[in-house]
Amino acid sequence: MVKGKSLQKPEGSPVARMAHAASIVLLINLVSRILGFVRDASIAAFFGAGPDTDAYMVAYTIPYFLQTILGMAFVTVMVPEITTYLVRGDRNQGWRVASAIGNWTVICLSLITVIGIALAPVLICLMAPGFSGTVTTLAIKLTRIMFLSITFMGTGMLISGILNAGYIFTSPALAPAVSNLVIIGTVIFVGSTYGITGLAVGTVLSFVAFLIIQLPDLLRLDFRYNWSLMASHPAVRRIGRHLLPVCLSLAVVQIYLATNRFFASQLAPGSITALDFGNRLVNLPLGVFVGSVTTAIFPSLAEQAALGNRKEMAHLTDRGLGLVSLLIIPAAVGLIVLREPLVQLVFQRGAFAPRATYMTAVAVLFYSVGLLAQAMHPILTRAFYALQEVLVPVVAGMLSIVLNIIFSYILLPQLGHGGLALSNSLAATIYALILYFNLNRRLPELKANILLTTIFRIVVAALIMGAIVWLFGQNLNVFAWSGSLLGLVFRVLVLIIVGVLVFGLIVFLVGVEEAKFIVAKVLRKLL
Repeated sequence: MVKGKSLQKPEGSPVARMAHAASIVLLINLVSRILGFVRDASIAAFFGAGPDTDAYMVAYTIPYFLQTILGMAFVTVMVPEITTYLVRGDRNQGWRVASAIGNWTVICLSLITVIGIALAPVLICLMAPGFSGTVTTLAIKLTRIMFLSITFMGTGMLISGILNAGYIFTSPALAPAVSNLVIIGTVIFVGSTYGITGLAVGTVLSFVAFLIIQLPDLLRLDFRYNWSLMASHPAVRRIGRHLLPVCLSLAVVQIYLATNRFFASQLAPGSITALDFGNRLVNLPLGVFVGSVTTAIFPSLAEQAALGNRKEMAHLTDRGLGLVSLLIIPAAVGLIVLREPLVQLVFQRGAFAPRATYMTAVAVLFYSVGLLAQAMHPILTRAFYALQEVLVPVVAGMLSIVLNIIFSYILLPQLGHGGLALSNSLAATIYALILYFNLNRRLPELKANILLTTIFRIVVAALIMGAIVWLFGQNLNVFAWSGSLLGLVFRVLVLIIVGVLVFGLIVFLVGVEEAKFIVAKVLRKLL
């Protein structure tokens, strides 16, 4: 067996490396999210909200779904396999496996692209049967253009997995931001000339940029590409077997949202929009905070699993769950307290009237109840995947989908669209509990009692913070604001700063270990 260099990773303990990587990814994720809002604002400013943008959004549905589910599945199944070879020092064999998976990815996604282009008329009729003839024709054209992005997206996500396995996080985290910049540039420079078709072409180019920006870092890993498919190789076959179950488990939240749209179509107009916009707002802290911790912790979990170090895996999982609890619980309380001014600030303008703000705020309230559970899902599932166990997340996820449907039937008559959001939260919470109990059986070193104590202290601190923010908000009149947008921005920022300072002081005083851990890291950097 040809040996290569052993895994080159940052110095320090696995937890310290995870924290360092998470801080880098968090900052880049924040920039990417801001650029995402700028991208949406640019599209809205140039194209408005009409039949052309409707056609674009529908045409973008399938590439976006594949990016969310299939792309993340590539990262998830690649990291444990490649990490195993890198830990052993068998880098060349790891690159051969990665190359083979890359070759299969290009072949399969190219085939999907050809089929998607051919079946575009059927797909548009299924996704948007209410479109008029002209809009349908435009949507078919845009769908055929944007299907070209799928191969670039899949290959780019595959490279992200390879780089994460080699403890390189910057360019994979930066890739979505670069993708957003390309779309913004397309809107500004060619939007007026080529219209919505130019935007579709720019979307394809954004995925090309998503791929290209990561290529130089492959050289840092001394990556060696191989043309072989290696269909009989056990690692390649194992990745192939794991891909579908991982896709199914990653699709759970998307199925929640699809269920919401199905039930909400029976309710008052605007219910689907309120649920979608509420979910978008609630997902902001998930994407920024949880995404950074999950991205950083996964390679370390895979490394410790490959070394057979279950105790360190448990320690990493405990620390990851503690960190997301510290970040997400106050965010959830803040969203609940400030839900109406935040929705008013982000969405209420033009045709988005105060009634729509109230409906969206109701969705934010009930979505926020399950925010901690949704934050824990990625870490718990990644721990299973690091152990190369995919069955439990799939079975638990499918069970939670059934429970979500049952809860929706029960709560819809009483709470309307808010009941659908609450159903998501309840199902997500049960899903997280099932995952944790099953993981605890495999990693008995997990310290459930310490985690519960930590969460209790964080909840108490967050509730005190929420009460203080609510009192300050009453004095600043943000809950019945009718003044200028700038005035609301200033007041909301003041309340957020007050909340962060109050919460930070309380958790540090009550001895939350994760808070001390973060403060120590910050002080070390400053010194």
